[in-house]
Amino acid sequence: MSQLLCFLVLLLFPVSTQPMLWASSPQIAIQSAPPFFSPNHLMIRLDTSLTWKNNTGEAHSIVADDCQSRSRCSFDSGVIRPDHQYVLTRLAPGRYPYHCGLHPFMRGLLTVQTTASPSSDI
Repeated sequence: MSQLLCFLVLLLFPVSTQPMLWASSPQIAIQSAPPFFSPNHLMIRLDTSLTWKNNTGEAHSIVADDCQSRSRCSFDSGVIRPDHQYVLTRLAPGRYPYHCGLHPFMRGLLTVQTTASPSSDI
């Protein structure tokens, strides 16, 4: 039943392909309603810290999708209680799809780039 619910939520509220480009003080708000992470797709420069702020009344976590492979895990916040935050200080350049470890239907995308200007998604 929960897999069906996850499928339906992803079908109705897919991860956005349009990034918010070059945030100067990047913060992602964790919300109770879709898109759940706002902005849902964020592009940041290399060596930029990023904060996820839990604005809901329940616990969440931020887990990179690559953590499921067990060979590598780009980031895993652990539990973020209501009104708390998680700060990610450094990532290599790349695309990082992520999800809430407690609510896997909550999904987002982080892109880290080294260039001074955004590149197009081709």
